[in-house]
Amino acid sequence: MRALTRVVIVLWALLAAAPGCSLDGEPLAESFAARTRYPVRSKPAADRTPTPAAPDRLKVMAWNIKFGAARADFWFDIWGDLVQLPRERVIQNLDNIIRLLDETRPDVLMVEEIEVNSRRSGYVDMAAYILEHSHFNHVGYVPTWQVRYLPSEGLGRVDMGNAIFSVYPITSIEGIKLSERTDQDYLHETFDLHRQVGRAVLDVAGRPITALVVHTEAYDTDGTKSRQLVEIQNLLLAETTPFVIGGDFNAIPPGALKFENFPDEHPSAIGTDFEQPPYRLEDMQVFFDRWVPWLPLTAFGPGLIEQRRLYTHSVLGRHQIGTDGQPAFWNRTLDYLFASGGSWQDADVLQEPGRLGITSDPMLLSDHAPVTGTWLLP
Repeated sequence: MRALTRVVIVLWALLAAAPGCSLDGEPLAESFAARTRYPVRSKPAADRTPTPAAPDRLKVMAWNIKFGAARADFWFDIWGDLVQLPRERVIQNLDNIIRLLDETRPDVLMVEEIEVNSRRSGYVDMAAYILEHSHFNHVGYVPTWQVRYLPSEGLGRVDMGNAIFSVYPITSIEGIKLSERTDQDYLHETFDLHRQVGRAVLDVAGRPITALVVHTEAYDTDGTKSRQLVEIQNLLLAETTPFVIGGDFNAIPPGALKFENFPDEHPSAIGTDFEQPPYRLEDMQVFFDRWVPWLPLTAFGPGLIEQRRLYTHSVLGRHQIGTDGQPAFWNRTLDYLFASGGSWQDADVLQEPGRLGITSDPMLLSDHAPVTGTWLLP
């Protein structure tokens, strides 16, 4: 970080810490309460997709959409230097995402890294845009990163978080705050993400169903992610209605054979805030043991070829070359779906055209592949 930029951020942080300080009545950086209720947005009744009178299943998808940036190489990816996309390009990327949603038609979609009026994504309200242009009837947005203005790297205004889209009514949505990192200085602590679980209650033909979306820490060096995963487990143990949970857990599955030296980690990332910390193979075990995964651990297979079919993440896109000299492809599994009971059908990772009959190429749409399945309700 350039010295002048750091000085500006220091001054900005001191200003943010001043009692009652705000710009135009809005806090400079939001930290969130333990539990916060958020509004639900819905289409006009005349424009809504019809739903079954007595559904016995829900088609569910979880997808980290990288704030509508598709395969643009931002500065924090190390492979590029972009700080902002024009609105037209973001809209085009969202249209391509919606095309895949039209092909798959999930009833419930849990989205991570969705932005609402952020500078780097052209000030597009992505929650409103996807709602208006897709088959979903309702959406609830839970922020995890709200900064009025961030001087660093030209980010400016940031409003990013998780969202739950549904064809069924969302009766309530709230954010449940997770543990904060302890390995950051004051500047990063003030202006960085503050992770929240998004928890929505759906009215599925008169039956309450809970949907939860998660996105845990990625680059912590103090074990915050592992603590957050335990907190999420405790949230699930406290649920009293049937639930489905999905998202970017930022943890690889037990039995993963590839857990370090990934070909999409740029050598320049080593020693920076974006160096990939070691993964703990045991972090996800409890989720597979206690709840019903969309794909059982046996589906991941004993070898790299089998496990590769269920990878969900790659920083690099299809037309780029990794540090191993090979064309990039998904290289680790970070995204999951779990349910409280029942069973799953047609579960898959949409890595490429042809999976579940899609023609869209997910490798071009985000740095994460969608995970999807049909949940047979308990």
